[in-house]
Amino acid sequence: MTKIYIKTFGCPLNKFDTDVIEYYILNNGFILSDYIEYSDVIIVNSCGVKKQTEDRVISYLKKIRNKYGKNKKLILTGCLPLINYKRIVNEVNVDAILGPSPGAKILKAIESVLSGEYYEDLSEGFSNVVPPLNIRHNEITKSVAISSGCIDNCSFCGTRLARGYIKSYPPDMILKLIKRYIKMGVKEIYLTSLDNGVYGFDLNPRINVINLLKLIESIDGDFIVRIGMMNPRWAYKYLEDFIELFNNSHKFYYFLHIPVQSGSDKVLRIMNRGHGVEEYIEVIKRLRDEVDKKFTIMTDIIVGHPGEEDDDFISTLELIKESQPDYVNISQFFPRPGTLAAKMKKVPTKIVKRRSITLSGVVDTVMFKRNLLWSGWRGAVMINEYGKLSRLIGRNYAYKLFAIEPNGYRIGDIVYLRYVKAYTTWIYGEPQNKAFSLSELWRRL
Repeated sequence: MTKIYIKTFGCPLNKFDTDVIEYYILNNGFILSDYIEYSDVIIVNSCGVKKQTEDRVISYLKKIRNKYGKNKKLILTGCLPLINYKRIVNEVNVDAILGPSPGAKILKAIESVLSGEYYEDLSEGFSNVVPPLNIRHNEITKSVAISSGCIDNCSFCGTRLARGYIKSYPPDMILKLIKRYIKMGVKEIYLTSLDNGVYGFDLNPRINVINLLKLIESIDGDFIVRIGMMNPRWAYKYLEDFIELFNNSHKFYYFLHIPVQSGSDKVLRIMNRGHGVEEYIEVIKRLRDEVDKKFTIMTDIIVGHPGEEDDDFISTLELIKESQPDYVNISQFFPRPGTLAAKMKKVPTKIVKRRSITLSGVVDTVMFKRNLLWSGWRGAVMINEYGKLSRLIGRNYAYKLFAIEPNGYRIGDIVYLRYVKAYTTWIYGEPQNKAFSLSELWRRL
């Protein structure tokens, strides 16, 4: 029997695509292997959103070829082939190349490489029919894609070039998949896409992300949902609905990921982001005033985008201090092939690195301050991952990260704990006792 190993890079949307790939593999006579050395075929589901990630993918592909030669068939899929195809063909030797979301096309690629033929298909892989997926390794967290593609054309984004225009999955398909996962023991759903805020724009009849969230909220079962990334302008457009939703439902973490990218309206216009700074600030202010002062916000910042001057960077620093996000993804600008920003005049590398170091210092201070807000807190977290030093990681109702000692607990357990000490990116907690329902996340001790 042919054994297949899959390595996934990138975002939850890529992880969802891998789940679909696994479904087709398992249901067509192949075996999924957890060990690369025992596999016959290696599938690499790639990401190319950042130059650093692209380098990691290329390095991984070279390492496989250097270690195993042609003894293992190598298939590359994901966003990178459509973001930097030229580098792939120039630097690595693979047996097949596909674009993102290959779905059932992965079977044709596997059959071709096993017969000694090269296979390539970079055509659109989205399908609005996703099969009922499998659960491996007793997972309690699963990513569910609600769409692929985007309606924007941000100057820096190569992923939009790979994924194309918005393509939304029908709501009945999404609900069916979530219900199946819950029945199989999944407790945590990550709703994922390039921009959750534009869900349904292409459907007929058109629905929006709030409509979808309300449908999900009506599903019976003990589960909780993390709402994925969205452009700040959509968070602002649906702000009243979000406030109502969070205040009246215990099915959604008090968490939003709204990437502002810059604190300068001038730079945001250059980026072609479609939103301003004030929309981002208003969303955070009202969520924390009207839902919960500890409401968790994640955002992204690009440092050194073409056109960013010293005053623009200072505005970004001030925005972080004012808005107090809980988590910040900082990226130093590096042009992605085919994007508008790749044709713009670059900010000198030395300046970009200096600004990045300065921003990191400000962000660390803000994140630590936000974690200190939980001082004295006692409540429940759901254990959802393994941490360092044999610790377990849990999230509370606001998706705040707590680390605890194992003490016999397992992934999926809901544990009452008390705050002990805050660090920059996490909080140390001391377990008190065990709970049995996710609804306990909203109960304070």
